[in-house]
Amino acid sequence: MIDKETEIQLVSRAQQGEVEAFMVLAREYEKQIFGLIYRLTKDREDAADLTQETLLRAFSGIKNFRLRSSFHTWIHKIAVNLTLNHLRKNLGYKERGEGFDEDKKEEQLEGHFPSPEEVSMNEELTVRLEKAIDELPLIYKTAFTLVIFQGLTHAQAAAILGCSESTISWKIHEARKMLKEKLKPYFGLMKEV
Repeated sequence: MIDKETEIQLVSRAQQGEVEAFMVLAREYEKQIFGLIYRLTKDREDAADLTQETLLRAFSGIKNFRLRSSFHTWIHKIAVNLTLNHLRKNLGYKERGEGFDEDKKEEQLEGHFPSPEEVSMNEELTVRLEKAIDELPLIYKTAFTLVIFQGLTHAQAAAILGCSESTISWKIHEARKMLKEKLKPYFGLMKEV
């Protein structure tokens, strides 16, 4: 992990045309960017293409980067914007999280050896949870992904999405409510096992 001071030095060198300095930054963030984009698109090829496009745009725009935010925030913002535009344009992503009416899943109980039925239900929960997350309205899915899966702070996610920290908190709260509602039927079955 690159510390803030080193990152600033690398950005400065990259802005002066030193390709190797940019490559160090790119290697530092490439996996994070790919993971973020893959989580949003669920398509490895699209994620790879959008990751490359993110890095190309960052490289071509590095001279205009003014350090008002961290390089981390800036490159993630490029990735999120490219991905959201891609989803809206190419995939006709619905802004409403409608249409999920499937059944339930189960939590793993600590210290409990699961029966085959419980294992099957846990696997099903993972699938249903992924599907429920995919069906969240795009802006909720994005905020949820940045904070929950990418491990960013609310402040970092807010900077990337161009909104306040309280808006991020609200979007995550609403995303969790939507997920709970979508998965509610499953949790009723879980108690019966």
